[in-house]
Amino acid sequence: MNVTRFIIAGSSLLLGLGLIAPTLTIHPQAGDITWVVKIFAPEELEISTYSILGVIQKLFQTNDIFLAVLLALFSVFSPILKLSFYWHATGLKDSKKFNSILQIIHYVGKFSMAEVFALALIIVVIKSFPGGSTANLEWGAYLFTFSVICSMVVSFRLDSKK
Repeated sequence: MNVTRFIIAGSSLLLGLGLIAPTLTIHPQAGDITWVVKIFAPEELEISTYSILGVIQKLFQTNDIFLAVLLALFSVFSPILKLSFYWHATGLKDSKKFNSILQIIHYVGKFSMAEVFALALIIVVIKSFPGGSTANLEWGAYLFTFSVICSMVVSFRLDSKK
């Protein structure tokens, strides 16, 4: 169990860093009229970099409460809850309680990849904007993804303990 707890701790660290680290950089363009926009509204073409928590904060500020809550639920609370249950399960001696906690974890765990999917969807949408706008993943996205992968490894290890 010590190895499993080490992986849980690593996943928690990666999650925390992945939530605050730069995740997505957007390079806006206006196609053939980019030069005009640069003259009259250069702020519209400023490069923006966001973290996951930064996106959630921005959504709250712009009154997109539904999206902010949804993103916070899937990218912050669900993974934290899942890692907490994993930690709790590794300390259990009673196999009945262990199995019931494992069932809860599997239910909660279904939502943890939603953030990775949402990030990929955002990139596809931005790349489809007219004018050549681009979006690049930053190192925070990789940390977040590695956190999810570590939690999957923990899940496999706990499943084999059943």
